[in-house]
Amino acid sequence: MPADETRRPAGRRVLLIEDEPDLERIYADFFRQQGWTVDATNDIAEALRLTADNKPDAVLLDIIIPKPDNTVAEQGWEYLAAVKKNLRLKKTPVIVFTNLDTLADREKSERLGAAGFIFKRDSTPREVLAALEKVIQFARSGRNKK
Repeated sequence: MPADETRRPAGRRVLLIEDEPDLERIYADFFRQQGWTVDATNDIAEALRLTADNKPDAVLLDIIIPKPDNTVAEQGWEYLAAVKKNLRLKKTPVIVFTNLDTLADREKSERLGAAGFIFKRDSTPREVLAALEKVIQFARSGRNKK
């Protein structure tokens, strides 16, 4: 167990996968002010590494994450599928945090194993924090079979 694991209260580490720098800053600053440890990235490969190495209590996942060559892509789906297929990571609660808001997007997130779905434009940092806390509590209750 890393040294900081013993000092960090349970349920207080989040991985924020977001490509919009201003939004990343706003949410990361807010979560830190609330006592959370925040890891943030806009790179899917790094996100997978951070998930495995840091074992976040939950993940906030944007879906539209450009590829390294700046090609617009929905790499968030790839991340979600990879995490849920990995036996060591699959119980990590992932909340889809996106501006995609169709029924098909919501159904896909559920089918791939997301613990929640938040439409960015309609949410405040406080509401997102409440959703994080709820999915973490649910996952720890043992009812999360995904």
